Amino acid sequence: MKVVVLTGIAPEGISKLINNHIYTFNLKNFTNIIAITSLLNIGDFVFLTEMSKEDVIYGTEGVIAQIKDLKIATQWEKLPHNEETEYVIAKIQLEVVGYGSCTETVDSEELLPLTATVKINSIYN
Repeated sequence: MKVVVLTGIAPEGISKLINNHIYTFNLKNFTNIIAITSLLNIGDFVFLTEMSKEDVIYGTEGVIAQIKDLKIATQWEKLPHNEETEYVIAKIQLEVVGYGSCTETVDSEELLPLTATVKINSIYN
């Protein structure tokens, strides 16, 4: 199956998704936000991996999940040495489908999301 890859996902978040079957991620990575705002819709499937975009290759393992909800939100944070106090996050609620591995990646420009062909290794029960 050909899907958008959400990269750089923390292992703790992936574990929460697997353990609870459903989980809402707050994503800040620019390419992940672009994927959510321009390529993905509720019901689509995605491939989540902790690997960086540059390191996703044949055999990279991850989790296949289906999108249950999507939204963009603004958050505010006042840090002592930060030039901005507000930032955009993408909230994506996912339901785990199973485990998979990458069989082929599609070249993308630096700031665009990665697309890959993923093989389902096992279905989550």
